Amino acid sequence: MFIGKYELDNKEYFGIYEKNIMGYELWHEETFSPTTKNIETLDFKISGKTYEEKKASLEDLAKEWQLYFSGYSWSYYELSIIQNYLYDNAKRYGLLKEFKENAIC
Repeated sequence: MFIGKYELDNKEYFGIYEKNIMGYELWHEETFSPTTKNIETLDFKISGKTYEEKKASLEDLAKEWQLYFSGYSWSYYELSIIQNYLYDNAKRYGLLKEFKENAIC
């Protein structure tokens, strides 16, 4: 999944999109306008080959989430998707305590 944020006619829009054909089509449909400005996207992919690299990648992802996207008015459904993803991976990489202390999940 990825989060997309864009501006259209001086209004800011954002949403969660799946990384499949339907998600990309929806993203392109919503942003296909000459007046659309693509502001930011955040890919929820954990990269790295080793456990330590993946753990660091998850930490960076959580920091980006907090910095760029946590202050918006998300629906409970959207928040649950993001929080479940972060919780499951924090548990996998031993970051659950740190994430809870920093109100990430």
